Amino acid sequence: MRVLARSAREIAGAEVFPGDVRDLSALVQAARSCEAVIHLVGIIRERRDATFRRIHVEGTRMAIQACKEAGAQRLLHMSALGARLGARSEYHRTKWEAEQLVRGSGLAATIFRPSVIFGPGGGFIGEIRKLVRQGPVIPIIGDGMSLLQPVWVEDVTTCFASALGKPETVGRTYELGGPETFGFEQLVDLAAEAEGISKPRVHVPAALMRPAAATLGRISAKFPVTSDQLAMLLEDNVCDITPMRETFGVQPASLKDHLRD
Repeated sequence: MRVLARSAREIAGAEVFPGDVRDLSALVQAARSCEAVIHLVGIIRERRDATFRRIHVEGTRMAIQACKEAGAQRLLHMSALGARLGARSEYHRTKWEAEQLVRGSGLAATIFRPSVIFGPGGGFIGEIRKLVRQGPVIPIIGDGMSLLQPVWVEDVTTCFASALGKPETVGRTYELGGPETFGFEQLVDLAAEAEGISKPRVHVPAALMRPAAATLGRISAKFPVTSDQLAMLLEDNVCDITPMRETFGVQPASLKDHLRD
């Protein structure tokens, strides 16, 4: 197994190739002699020249070109639940554009759209736990009722690995989620319980957050939410996981089973 990483470091069981998804020569070198390429690169927040368009769209274009030049015919592509034409967020719009590139690539491709992934190392649930620990109150944007369907990282990797041996998954798109849906405030409650923290909640109207996110979220990485993230936070992010269960034999783990880990 080979891994393309921006910094050279040891990864157990893998040969590491230093490089960037925007560097075609590095991608081709890493993909050469490989039968399949798994493209996972994505960002949740833009920083300097690392924009959604450059990473999601142009990065995917580079990955496809690298597959063709290196002779890798199989491509597994990670998109995101909510990717669609005309989405509110640039994140989801560029994820959709990347999907269209994959579909038109001529490669034997499978697309995955996970909901928010949880596991060791932080991520979305880690940010909620950090939110719970900081300050005298816990801010909730809007009514806190937007639904999410967190999916365990090992269930996601199981689906990817299984797809490599299932030719019937070529040309298909699979949405990945956990067995339960939670409102955002419910997730906050679960995180607070796991942390052993009891604090009052304060609901902040979305109308007040939008101008703050538009200004401060763009100029300061310390501001907790950008306009794009706010748009995603205020809409449901759920799916039907029947195809996931039936195709890959996965019985998704509950967030509650792992939250204390």
